[in-house]
Amino acid sequence: MKKVLLIFMALATFAVNAQNRNAERKENRKEMKAKLTPEQRADLKTKKMTLALDLTASQQQKVKQLILKVENEKPERPENWKEMTDTQKYEAKSAMLDRRIAMKKELKEILTEEQMTKWELQQDHRRDKSRPKATMERKSHQ
Repeated sequence: MKKVLLIFMALATFAVNAQNRNAERKENRKEMKAKLTPEQRADLKTKKMTLALDLTASQQQKVKQLILKVENEKPERPENWKEMTDTQKYEAKSAMLDRRIAMKKELKEILTEEQMTKWELQQDHRRDKSRPKATMERKSHQ
């Protein structure tokens, strides 16, 4: 019985430490994002897209301008999301989706079909990765 209790305590300690590290990493990412200017974020996103999609120099320039425009127009995320009314949440989500649609249309004009397909796959993968596992499991069982 003592051995079982010791093993349980050790596992609980490891679990708590792992959760603390994940929280610290998330906090560090948020701070890093907050400290970057829109120009810096646009530059980093453009470089990531260049690596992933093998963009030409002119495509890089156009994509950077598009991302910079999107970054500058992006509203601040409300801190009181949970306190917002359903109507306010709907309007915020709708505006976000409208911005995504507009960006996708503009990207279609810049990228080739092959690059666009690859970009869309990356976006799907990012959304799937950020979605909670419980949601993913529910969708796979339907």
